[in-house]
Amino acid sequence: MTLMTPAPILEVPLAHRPTGNLEVHLEASPVAPSVLRLGVASLALNGLLDWVGEPLLEVFGQGWRASLLSDWIPVWENAHLTATLLAPFGERGLALRLEPRMPGPIQVAGNLAYLGLRRFREEKLEATFHASHDTWTGSYVLEARSGRTLLALGWQADPAPSKAQWGERFVLEWEGGPVTLYLGLAPEADGARTTALHLRRLGWEALLSKTQHKLALLTSGYSGPLPQVYRRHLIFSYFYAQAEALEGEAVLLTSRSPHYYVSGAYWARDALLWFFPALLKADPSRAREVLRAAFRRYARWPGEHAQYLGGPPLYPGFELDQAAAYPLALARYLEATGPNPELLAELREPLEGVLARVAEEKHPSLSLYRTFLSPTDDPVPEPYLTYDNALWCVALERLASLWPKPEALRQEARALRETLYRQAVRNGRFVFSLEPGSRHTFADEPAGSLLLLPHLGFCSRQDPVWQATALWVLGEDNPHHYKGPFPGEGSAHFPFPSGFGLANRILSGLMRPAEEALRVLEQAPLDQGYACESFDPQSGQARTGIGFAALAGFIAYAMAASKEGSR
Repeated sequence: MTLMTPAPILEVPLAHRPTGNLEVHLEASPVAPSVLRLGVASLALNGLLDWVGEPLLEVFGQGWRASLLSDWIPVWENAHLTATLLAPFGERGLALRLEPRMPGPIQVAGNLAYLGLRRFREEKLEATFHASHDTWTGSYVLEARSGRTLLALGWQADPAPSKAQWGERFVLEWEGGPVTLYLGLAPEADGARTTALHLRRLGWEALLSKTQHKLALLTSGYSGPLPQVYRRHLIFSYFYAQAEALEGEAVLLTSRSPHYYVSGAYWARDALLWFFPALLKADPSRAREVLRAAFRRYARWPGEHAQYLGGPPLYPGFELDQAAAYPLALARYLEATGPNPELLAELREPLEGVLARVAEEKHPSLSLYRTFLSPTDDPVPEPYLTYDNALWCVALERLASLWPKPEALRQEARALRETLYRQAVRNGRFVFSLEPGSRHTFADEPAGSLLLLPHLGFCSRQDPVWQATALWVLGEDNPHHYKGPFPGEGSAHFPFPSGFGLANRILSGLMRPAEEALRVLEQAPLDQGYACESFDPQSGQARTGIGFAALAGFIAYAMAASKEGSR
């Protein structure tokens, strides 16, 4: 029996509207001006701490039409009002702008349901809610207390409401507008009330201008196909695959979305193989910051399946591709930004720990390395995976030119490549996994596909062994190749075409598969337009893994890299 933890299959994909900044994440309604939850990342609690409402904040009205400003900022309009929801860049809070289109009162209401702590599943915390009005700053304040305050939310309004019923359930009313609400989050009331006042002092126009400028900068260098698709995926990943924790430190996570079934935790693969290359292109200075955080906080446990935001293992199990993510990410950063002896010296000790941990998995007599779990986080049929070993080979090669003693790394990479060609080639193509001198399995997993070997630099696209492998992966002999209007490759973990398969096809360099993947990204509904772990080949609707921010980063990276030919 294979003890898999497969992705939950969605019969009807949920409609949702993620937005936020590095400090806060928001889930809004895609059809009306309503905020369902508002939260932060917490290192102290090793997860995502959310205010959850029914809804948390709602603007009264009907007949709304929804759109996005700058591909990220939700806007709703009806005959009476325009509502714009902004998470200002660099601020721990949000602003809601209400602009009348005709005279009449404006009402905003909310109903606080609970305080939730998320990592994989959500825990409803036993907390009492305390509502107050602070005369010093003029802020309304909500506190969630469990012995001490866990999270506080401060409110300011410009102008002040003409009527205010304040508490866990509240109603605010103005005789006219425009009106701007400012909400600040903090670990306790003092920070919440002063943050709300700070946002009001900055003002709506300055907050909106700064945020739109940042959004434009993130995507300004892209010149490839489907620019709106690229912007959508890049921005979502930028704000949901990383965060600035409540404690003021950068954290990496596979997603901040409550709809992703294992949100609120760290995977080295998701962070450094899928998201980091997109971040490096969009914001090199932030990439350096999160790279340092990854090595300092997480690399002590290299290759673990999943880790708490604070570092230690959450879901144990060694995965070679996750360990390989560390040297490859460092090599990519230094290749992109130039030599950096200071950074290399800082990260050398944790990187040596990664190398030592992987060495424990080396075959007794061959240059070949074991893994316990595959790139889909499931037990492997045989312990030596071709993709994982090819990834480790490339990581060693690219790190070697930056390492004080490069020859040992180069020799091991050379021996590993030779071993794979001797041991992992059967019937003229690469196997998925093997036990040297014994069993092997022909298969592929989109989350770590053999289609990527030329892109990574393991072999050339002219290599007949890889060409035969690609033909099998993309063909009907692959039991997880799915035909339909929106075709693609999946796996036993998600038996539908995969969003990873779209990225793999683009990065493969094979023209027809790449064009087909771009068509799916352009035409399929997927997850509100975002790539998802898997989708239905007939309808194109999401079937597993919605709200998957790290995958969105991988898609953005693939679209940019295919244009530029980068690795």
